[in-house]
This record gives sequence, C-alpha cells and structure tokens, in this order.
Amino acid sequence: MRKFFIAAAVAVIALVASGTSAQAAFAFTVTLHETGSLDQTFNLTSGMLNTVGPVTIGDYSVTVTARDSAPGIDPVFNAALISQNTFTVVANAPAAANLQITVQDNSFSSAGFGTGSAVTVNNSLSTTLITSGTVTANGYLTNAGNTATLTTPDISLNGPTLSGSVSNGISGSVSPIGATYTLGNFAEVHFTGTGAQQANFTVTTLAPVPAPAGLVLALTGMPMLGIGAWIRRRRQAA
Repeated sequence: MRKFFIAAAVAVIALVASGTSAQAAFAFTVTLHETGSLDQTFNLTSGMLNTVGPVTIGDYSVTVTARDSAPGIDPVFNAALISQNTFTVVANAPAAANLQITVQDNSFSSAGFGTGSAVTVNNSLSTTLITSGTVTANGYLTNAGNTATLTTPDISLNGPTLSGSVSNGISGSVSPIGATYTLGNFAEVHFTGTGAQQANFTVTTLAPVPAPAGLVLALTGMPMLGIGAWIRRRRQAA
C-alpha cells in the first residue's frame, strides 16, 4: 500500500511538472471569442510568423497571423513587439455577437526596463478593408505577478473604408515588473451591415526600451548641430 501511494505521488508530481512545462512552452497565444460559442485558443511560436486559420467560430470565419519578439526586443523598433495581422474576418451579418481576438505572450524579459521605472505601451490599428461597423483595439502590459496592468485607451476604425490607421500610447508604473511580463493586444469586430461582411486589419503593440539615463543626459547637453555628427561617428566606430 505504501508503495502504491509513493507511485501515485510521483505520478502526480510528474503530471504537474509536465503541465507547467507545456504552459511555459506555449506562452504565446491567440484566443478567439464570440459570446455563445466555445472559445478557441491557439498556441504559437515566439520569434516567428505564425498563421492560424481559416478557423470557424460561431458566425465568423477568421484567419490570423501573429508574431512577437519575445523574450527580447525587436531591433527595428528597439521595443518589445507583439502583432496580430488579421487577414480576414468574414461573417454573414448580422452576427449574434461581436468577435474578439486576443494575442499575448507572458514570456517577455524585463531586462533593460529598470526596477520601478515607468514603462510605455504604444498601440496602433490599421486596415485595408472594413465593409461596415467598427474595429476597436487596445494594447496592454501586465507585470509578472498579474498585479498591475497598463492598458492603452481604445482606438477604432469605422467602415465602410478601404484604408485607415490610428495609434496611441500610455505610460505608467507596473512596479514591480518582475523578471518577465505579459505584452498583448485585443481587437473587437462589430459588423452592422447585412449579408457578407469582411474586415482586414493589423494591431501592433510596442513596449519601447527606455534609453539609459546617461545617454539621455548626454543628448540633452549636446548642441543641436552636433548630434548628427556624433551619431555618424558612433555608427562608423561600430
């Protein structure tokens, strides 16, 4: 009997460990939600372009591509990056409820952000087609303990339109940020037309890495005419 309990305990520990490992391996996710339908969550691979779909959920057919820079930063933007490029959301409107898409990764490293420092979250929304209604989006950053979240105000684009872009940002404290943090964005599609409706859009969220205090002071004290030459010298030296 004692051996049985020991074996059972070992099995439980192994199961918990494997579950934790699996959760860590799939920290980057896309979740689709329509009220009245079962949520669908897809595990993605950080650092590369991922494609989900076409997927049917409730009244919608959805194809999403997503990428991020976790655990580090995107060198082009000098910022942590997460993006959803929703190639198509198609529905025969009126749909029973709005479609919601959440993309997030909880494995971003906080190295470079500084302990207790204020952080900035920038969010953008662009479209190449909205047949009717509204697409709304926001971006957010949550600290490792899930005790503080910084969320950008909602931005939106209205249809019918073939193009458009909006962006905004927010700065504040999520101290203590912890060794890792979550960066994500949320989009909601609300069609108002009848018959076949479609929306194509991109939501990109950035958390810029703060410039070192010494660099900021150096730039502040430089004559404006000398900054270009100083940057050129640093590039040549590199």
